[in-house]
Amino acid sequence: MAEMQDYSGPFNPDLQWEDCSKDLLIKVMKVWQYFYLEMASAWYDAVEKTSGFDAANACEREAWVRVVERGLPRLAKAAKIELNTVLDSMKLMQLPPDNTIGMYPVKYDIKNENHVVVTITKCAGLEYWEREKPERIDAMCRGTALVLDPKYAGNPKVTGKAVKLPPRASSDAPACVWEWTLEE
Repeated sequence: MAEMQDYSGPFNPDLQWEDCSKDLLIKVMKVWQYFYLEMASAWYDAVEKTSGFDAANACEREAWVRVVERGLPRLAKAAKIELNTVLDSMKLMQLPPDNTIGMYPVKYDIKNENHVVVTITKCAGLEYWEREKPERIDAMCRGTALVLDPKYAGNPKVTGKAVKLPPRASSDAPACVWEWTLEE
């Protein structure tokens, strides 16, 4: 059977991912990225509505940390990434739904395999918060992100230190800058 380029044909009750073309899978994955972040946003809004701003931020931090701590080891295993260096951690950060491939475009300044400066050039969340909910910037970028983002390394010896965080001078400026190193 030929790989499906789209799903405009008849219903397939035995559909498997292997039946889909690479192009179709990529299109679906990009929509999944949206679902993932939209679910997080909807969840946050519901908690804030019922329990308040501080409770929503605390719950958000706890939820994201749980997802990352439980999900990243599975991604590393599926991709066969051994997390020995900072560059290994950079590979892992490319794979979750909220990743550095497309969702949060980055520029890498690779000093060596254990020292990388990452500039997040575009952050849809930050752009939304700047426009609609500026009170969320500090809670996320100086609160949740400082707890959560280093966990994306998947290796407790790899540390991420925020070098530059919002607010930013203009919308042309990078969203944030992180320095990643390996601690022996």
